[in-house]
Amino acid sequence: MIVVTGGNGQLGRAVVTALRKRIDPANFVVSVRDADKAADLATEGIAIRGNADYSDSDSMARAFDGARTALIISGSSPVEVRKQQQRNAIDGAKRAGVQRIVYTSVQDAAAPNSPFSFTDVHRDTEAYLADSGVAYTIARNTAYAELNLLFAKGALATGKLSIPTGDGRVAFATRTDLANALAAIIATDDYGERIYTLTGSVAYSYDDVAAALSEAVGRTIPHDDCSPETYAAGLSVAGLPPFLVEGMVGMAEAVRQGMYAGVTQDIPLLTGQPAVDGLTILRRVAPTLILPA
Repeated sequence: MIVVTGGNGQLGRAVVTALRKRIDPANFVVSVRDADKAADLATEGIAIRGNADYSDSDSMARAFDGARTALIISGSSPVEVRKQQQRNAIDGAKRAGVQRIVYTSVQDAAAPNSPFSFTDVHRDTEAYLADSGVAYTIARNTAYAELNLLFAKGALATGKLSIPTGDGRVAFATRTDLANALAAIIATDDYGERIYTLTGSVAYSYDDVAAALSEAVGRTIPHDDCSPETYAAGLSVAGLPPFLVEGMVGMAEAVRQGMYAGVTQDIPLLTGQPAVDGLTILRRVAPTLILPA
């Protein structure tokens, strides 16, 4: 049996959709903190295990009971909190007798000096997994293509795409492609210790992102390579909590340093289909983001 964590999150939901195309839903379970929010999945015949909280290793052990494979999707708490939470999830899986853990990491997890604060979380979790004695597979994900839709909303309001990435490039991947690759990984009984790096097929600069946005909406939206301080201030005004502001500023710097520019063929290798171009969603959705005059 397979247990998929984070079933109410965007990536978790996408994995469930992809997994049910590969295997009978009777062979996997979805764990969530709030079962009420997963009621639609339950009505579709998918087993739900509620009250699964990374802060409580006992609850995770219960969530993983009877599983051979567990997909642990990284959480979204502050750095030190998330480190402990993900260790709890691994401890719970180990106590439940899980034979293989699949974990969603980030592309620059192997970079010892990454400025992206969340990378420290993933590096810690990868190391904890390696020491757990449980077979594991790590999926190091690039940045979501959908993230550019959030940036686009701000850019359309201000007339410029303000993000301090310089000429750095990102091989954006869609959540659907990432989910399809993860489903392929967890649907197999491969217990070798493997690391996949899941990226799109082309690495784009934010000049490219701005050009795609401009073309989609019919007006020029330049990339403003602003200061990290200006970027942080804008994120704070938008209501992001301090730990997310710090993370996004650090990720922009990691992009500037080329840590997300690498392109792999792991998505097509796993799914048998080419990765969707990382700017396709932006081009399609951006015109709908324009507010009426």
